[in-house]
Amino acid sequence: MGRRKTMGRKVLESKSESKKNSEEMLQIATVSNPSDSSRLVVLHGDVNESSISMVVAQMLHLASINHKPIHLVISTYGGSVDEMFTLYDTIKFLPCPVHTIALGKVMSAGVLLLASGTKGRRMIGKNARVMIHPVSGGAGGNVFEVMAESKEHKRLQDQMVDAIVGETRSTREQIEKIMKRGHDVYLLPEEAIKMGIVDKIIGV
Repeated sequence: MGRRKTMGRKVLESKSESKKNSEEMLQIATVSNPSDSSRLVVLHGDVNESSISMVVAQMLHLASINHKPIHLVISTYGGSVDEMFTLYDTIKFLPCPVHTIALGKVMSAGVLLLASGTKGRRMIGKNARVMIHPVSGGAGGNVFEVMAESKEHKRLQDQMVDAIVGETRSTREQIEKIMKRGHDVYLLPEEAIKMGIVDKIIGV
């Protein structure tokens, strides 16, 4: 079994926590009805298989109805890199614009998702925080397994940096400098705008 790569957080859930997360996502799905004329989809909580599969399904359904903009509200501490790329690729091939909105916190794996919205339509709440940090994950086993795991971490981080650079006004050198700090780097809304992660602040 391969280990899941995360953006600085281990994805370890008890059965009760997993059930709780599923129940929360069902509540969100009820509030954010994909057939609603508002075309609102909410990603609230961890970036994991449960949350992303639901968000992807909603967005694909909305895109099949018409090509009007979809509004994706994001509030997350981050999670799985693999699931981050699942939603990222979905957003990029959808035939309709995606307006992203950061509320509260958009951290780790959520940052690329926020930046992937339609340019000019990426928004952030005036009290929201954005946080960037390196890819991490558990590495164990024999020396060859650890080396292979480390190589995969590097590949995923390079892939993520390339994607962030492609979606923002930041250079590869700027993003890599943040990653090499080896710790969480927090951005205010104004700083997120300067980096090209978002385009405007709402609620001001």
